[in-house]
Amino acid sequence: MTATSSLPIPVGWYQVAYADEVAAGQVVPLRSFGVDLIAYRGDGGRVTVMDAHCPHLGAHIGYGGFVDGDAVVCPFHEWRFDCTGQNVRVPYRDNVNRGARLRPWATRELGPAILCWYGPPGHEEPTWEPPSLPELSRDDLMWYTPEEARYRFSSHPVEIMENTVDIAHFQYVHGVSGFGAVEIVEKGVMFRADASVTMQTGRGEVDGSIESELWGLGLDVVRPHGLVDGVVLWTVTPVEPGIVDARYSFLLPHVDGELTNGARKMAAEFQRQANQDIPIWEHKVHHDQPRLASGEGAIMDFRRWADQFYPGVAEARA
Repeated sequence: MTATSSLPIPVGWYQVAYADEVAAGQVVPLRSFGVDLIAYRGDGGRVTVMDAHCPHLGAHIGYGGFVDGDAVVCPFHEWRFDCTGQNVRVPYRDNVNRGARLRPWATRELGPAILCWYGPPGHEEPTWEPPSLPELSRDDLMWYTPEEARYRFSSHPVEIMENTVDIAHFQYVHGVSGFGAVEIVEKGVMFRADASVTMQTGRGEVDGSIESELWGLGLDVVRPHGLVDGVVLWTVTPVEPGIVDARYSFLLPHVDGELTNGARKMAAEFQRQANQDIPIWEHKVHHDQPRLASGEGAIMDFRRWADQFYPGVAEARA
């Protein structure tokens, strides 16, 4: 029996902010992975994420720092650092300090989410890319990121993402009226679980399925079939040991910039279920060898797949 707070952070892509939280010319302080970070958007429009503390005398650049072109400037002595983290100007000296460097974090934008790659020493560079979302090209869908769909609580990404294959809990925790088999597809860092469910709606019972496509343990692309057309992006990011930020971003049908009634109801249902899950996630422990019921083998399939995001674990178990 293992507390998930003792588990390391899995390698992969994690959401550290929303794109609209980092305006052009703004330096934003962040905290993820137990590390102070900054994010800024330079003149080129690209978001850069770097370590927050100036290598000169340790000032936090997220508090009073500013953007100069595509560089960021420390508020303490106005040392400038380019988007690779190199010192490019010391205003009161003719020479730069070539040893002074801010660590840049690999960064991508996926819809409204700013993602950073996390890896322990020796695994700091990305080895795979976040998924593309074909739905982004559809004009009939719009992003919806309500403040109430952002959560911070005690848990670990592996516990949260395991819900995708724990089909029985949908009935007993969330009141889903029926559930069937879960079909699994694994392809490298992608794990897709398609679960049959029967949902109670205003139209009565509706048979459908929930397709969860995991990319590592920080990103879940959810597609509800038979309910409301669209995509739900569920992201889980370690903030401190044993503490996570989780966020829902909804890409749902709209008419003239207003979500349809069905879309709003579905977003509210996802939020309702998250609020039911969080107290369980916060207080559960992680059994390495759980006593499962028949038909729950997908849970161990998920855990075997998840081992690849802990460098050295899969090799040790082989």
